[in-house]
Amino acid sequence: MAKIVILGAGISGHTAAQYLRRWLSKKHEVVVVTPNTYYQWVPSNIWVGVGRMTPEQIRFKLGPKYQKWGIGYKQAKAVSIHPEGNKELEKGFVTIEYTGQDKEGQSEKVDYDFLINATGPKLNFAGTDGLGPGKNTVSVCTYTHAAEAWEKLRENFK
Repeated sequence: MAKIVILGAGISGHTAAQYLRRWLSKKHEVVVVTPNTYYQWVPSNIWVGVGRMTPEQIRFKLGPKYQKWGIGYKQAKAVSIHPEGNKELEKGFVTIEYTGQDKEGQSEKVDYDFLINATGPKLNFAGTDGLGPGKNTVSVCTYTHAAEAWEKLRENFK
């Protein structure tokens, strides 16, 4: 009986969780750790950015979906990975800090037999002065960025 922890619920992490739950027997535990409440299909952000869709049309809540599928869900961010364990836990674990589920700010150690790190890129708009949402450019990297892009585009149309 193995416990697989997946960091991230974007395209890669969400897909990995779905396939593992489908392919592995119920004796194995699949747990997703993500700071996000929603899954979003990132390629659809462009449709939000041009006003053809709304954020609500390209996202859904992860918790109810994972519960239905038998996948553990922790709305938290990973703050450290300990593949060798420590004095307290002999097996690998991830230290997480909750961002939701009425546990904001609480920490927990989540042990694992297998770890999938699917956290994706870190956006670095601050790397260039004036770049990024709320500044001199717009983005469709997230649904909130795309919604802002649509508002800016509508202003330009006027």
